[in-house]
Amino acid sequence: MSAVIKSVSAPGVRFIAAHEGCVLKAYRCPAGVLTIGYGFTMRSKVFAAWFRGKYGRDLRMGDTISRADADMLLQRLLDAEYGAAVVRDVAARKQHHHDAASSVSFNCGPGALRWKWAAALKSGDARTAAALLRTTAVTANGRRLAGLVRRRAEEAALIETGTYGKTSATASQSTGSDDVLQYQEWLVALGYKIAVDGKAGPKTIEAVRDFQGKHGLTVDGIVGPATRATMIRAVDAKRGSQASGGAAVGGAVAGSGGDVSTADAALSALGWGLAAFAVVAVLIVIVRYRGVLTGTRVPT
Repeated sequence: MSAVIKSVSAPGVRFIAAHEGCVLKAYRCPAGVLTIGYGFTMRSKVFAAWFRGKYGRDLRMGDTISRADADMLLQRLLDAEYGAAVVRDVAARKQHHHDAASSVSFNCGPGALRWKWAAALKSGDARTAAALLRTTAVTANGRRLAGLVRRRAEEAALIETGTYGKTSATASQSTGSDDVLQYQEWLVALGYKIAVDGKAGPKTIEAVRDFQGKHGLTVDGIVGPATRATMIRAVDAKRGSQASGGAAVGGAVAGSGGDVSTADAALSALGWGLAAFAVVAVLIVIVRYRGVLTGTRVPT
């Protein structure tokens, strides 16, 4: 029996990189955490050790990273953190199985390696694993997203056939009508006045270029992995701010999404309402019985 695979291959790293957004300038995620590259933060032991070793300090706004360093760190982080979870929970004995599972782990979190598709892969049933994966984690906020559907399909194909597909930096550009509709909706949510028609016309391209320029991205009007990932973060941040009544959400715990739920907001409002009612009631009592309280008259 072949040995368990313990490292993501070079094609596997390129496969994952093609689906992830690589932002070369530090930014704050919706939870307020400084982030750079393929979602690297100082909370990652791998990234923190590398960055402090190179610069002698923590990541700061305005810092940049080269594509070569980002790719190198992605490999290290995959093997030490997300790929390590694949070794533990899936124990893949084929390279393309390990690479595909590492992609899912990186995108959805290591917890995804305990889902049904992963159990099937661990048992050696690649066909069932691929079939289950195609319909796994393809929605966000209750909506089916074309980008996630495409990623799961390509991960499933990698499991079933060993096909890595196109892994260039432009492989995951949003060009189909569904993809264009999706990012047009994001742009509208961010305040851009464009038509949501699934066509990347001049106004849509102009809006994309404006967004890219404001977020330290390459200004080319093309919605590739980095631009798409940055748009998602920007929309999430705006929705989180709206959910919290316009208050800043930067202090939210990482992983919480920074959103304040409707139920939490309602309970908070109810609490303040009861508190206000109690204060008014106490004031009424004080005014009504001030003579009794001060001893100047006897209650009737």
